[in-house]
Amino acid sequence: MHRSIPLILVLLLVLILGNTPLWAQGLGELPRFKGRVVEVSSSGPLPGFEEQWETQVVKIRLNSGPHKNQDIVILNTLTGHPFFDLRVKKGDRVVLQGDFSGPSAEYYLADYYRGGPLIFISLLFVFLIMLIGGKQGLKAIVSLVVMGLVIVTMILPLILKGFSPILVTVGLSSALTGVFILFIGGYSKKTVAAICGTVGGLVTSGVLAYVVGKASYLTGLASEEAQMLQFMDASINFQGLLFSGMIIGALGAILDVGISIASAMEQIKEADPTTDFQTLFSRGLHVGKDLIATMSNTLILAYVGSSLPLLLLFHTNQSSWAQVLNFDLIASEVVRAMTGSIGLTLAIPLTAFVAALLLVDPDHEGQNLSD
Repeated sequence: MHRSIPLILVLLLVLILGNTPLWAQGLGELPRFKGRVVEVSSSGPLPGFEEQWETQVVKIRLNSGPHKNQDIVILNTLTGHPFFDLRVKKGDRVVLQGDFSGPSAEYYLADYYRGGPLIFISLLFVFLIMLIGGKQGLKAIVSLVVMGLVIVTMILPLILKGFSPILVTVGLSSALTGVFILFIGGYSKKTVAAICGTVGGLVTSGVLAYVVGKASYLTGLASEEAQMLQFMDASINFQGLLFSGMIIGALGAILDVGISIASAMEQIKEADPTTDFQTLFSRGLHVGKDLIATMSNTLILAYVGSSLPLLLLFHTNQSSWAQVLNFDLIASEVVRAMTGSIGLTLAIPLTAFVAALLLVDPDHEGQNLSD
């Protein structure tokens, strides 16, 4: 069966690429081009602007587009706001928007170009994964890429078409989890146990996210991004979208726990072939206890870390923590962290039970070697 996994992935990729037009549709923005700053000079505020504002006269060499290798000069106004201002200097790589609707092309400074550092860190990640993981590392990279493509080209379009976000996410994530575990580890009792534990934990997280989120009156509109999307398309189920994000966020940790428990129990069985069900199951639980603390902390600290500016804002304003926890945005993060942690915690006994059931020889089921 494991030989058919590459074929399954090829078919899955064909399905994904067949949906590419859904993903590639633009948002009607002006076309974007890359450029490099070759010269910068400062001038006073332009007429009609605030006196404290600063204006940069920027010469940029275009690196793409119809005017590639040509130099253009644009005015870059700085308002003093560190988030909105783009204070460029010579040598900076930038992104420009081009407007060709008039008699002559006009370019506007849109953002810094971050592609170089992102490509570097991504290639370093792939290199280290393949160097240390070898063949398994390559399989992990393929699995990660396919999962990303599925999210972008299947889950998101289905949600935009009006399908239930939580059903789409749980269904596709569960199916892909099974395929990927088989792809990475091949067909064996270990992989079957890992699939059962992971899917069980994933479904548990989904059910809890739905039930607790509904009971907590979470709207899914607490973030600015969701509010902007709601303005563009109010027909989306934003509460379901929030629950889907919770499931996807917990998937990696639950998958890690399922595979780790199943692999450890397989090694225990090989080291002690005559072990019985009770002994192997208890050993699997002991391995899982060490994982609970680390993986739960990983999930919770990741969510806390992403919310540090907001928490600092509340702390600066000396807000009551009871009041802070009651806010929609903070309550959403609490539910996200708790449901994910509960899902990975329940994945441990599920994986251990199925692994012990499958790995123990029938002749040894009545023995208890721990006595």
